[in-house]
Amino acid sequence: MGLRAYLLVDVTDDMGQEDFTNTLKELEEIPGVDFVDPVIGSHNMVIMVDAPVTVEAVASKIQAKDWVKKLEILRIISASERHQVSKRKSLKA
Repeated sequence: MGLRAYLLVDVTDDMGQEDFTNTLKELEEIPGVDFVDPVIGSHNMVIMVDAPVTVEAVASKIQAKDWVKKLEILRIISASERHQVSKRKSLKA
């Protein structure tokens, strides 16, 4: 298992249903992409990335697509990492 993250993606307003469906299939073929799901809400799709070296490389490849309006990266960390980060922040305050 490499570095993991969720990518939250907003697509351009002019993307039609057929193009959207084809895009989902295209994204699933990118190395490092585990799955792609369309969602309803603040974003249009969620992409799960499991990259051997860097999540940013996969995210950059997706961000370069002309249909991407916005892309946000949510890195997945372990509970112990989360605790260490929170502890460091409180020590700085």
